[in-house]
Amino acid sequence: MPESHSALDTNDLQNVVQRYQKRIAEHGPTFESLCSGNPEKQRIRHAVHAGALRGERPAVLDIGCGLGDFYAFLKSNNIDSEYTGYDIVPEYVTTSQQAFPEGRFLHRNIFNDGIEGEFDTIVMSQVFNNRYAHSDNVEVVQQAIELAFAHARVSASIDMLSTYVDYQNPEVFYYEPEAMFRFAKSITPRVCLRHDYRPYEYCLQLYHEGADGYVS
Repeated sequence: MPESHSALDTNDLQNVVQRYQKRIAEHGPTFESLCSGNPEKQRIRHAVHAGALRGERPAVLDIGCGLGDFYAFLKSNNIDSEYTGYDIVPEYVTTSQQAFPEGRFLHRNIFNDGIEGEFDTIVMSQVFNNRYAHSDNVEVVQQAIELAFAHARVSASIDMLSTYVDYQNPEVFYYEPEAMFRFAKSITPRVCLRHDYRPYEYCLQLYHEGADGYVS
């Protein structure tokens, strides 16, 4: 059941799905179809997101999981987790479940279907890069952050393209780090903004006050 009015217009949702399906038709359900840069860039992103995990065998929800690459990163670095992945592209869900039968992969749109249950950490990587024609990108991301944080016991971690760039592609959207930091601080006093791992993107991490490593 939906938890609130969706900030993401149905036409924008369908456009994103069709864009990935077009790439899958050309490249198959492969890393190349994700259009997420090269594997080294992806590895660095995943390392930053993994820094938001706490405790032994955390329950992790990966929204926009694609091919389950974040789960593969956790496994390759001996980080045990109870992993669930959501994606709006059915081909990615099917491929991921076949590659990682021990994981849990679901075809799910959080804006319409919500998030089922609670997790220790919720990750969103390379999910909101597309510029929407009918939706406000900032409102979409803010709603996603609020929803993720409400279902996270420890942290929510999301990466975005930064307005600190020397060129802007009109097909993608760039988020002002200061504005997103202010928004995160309106939700929780405990916020980390990482703009040190790549020049043109950053990661925003929100933590609950009760999570380890915080003194009020």
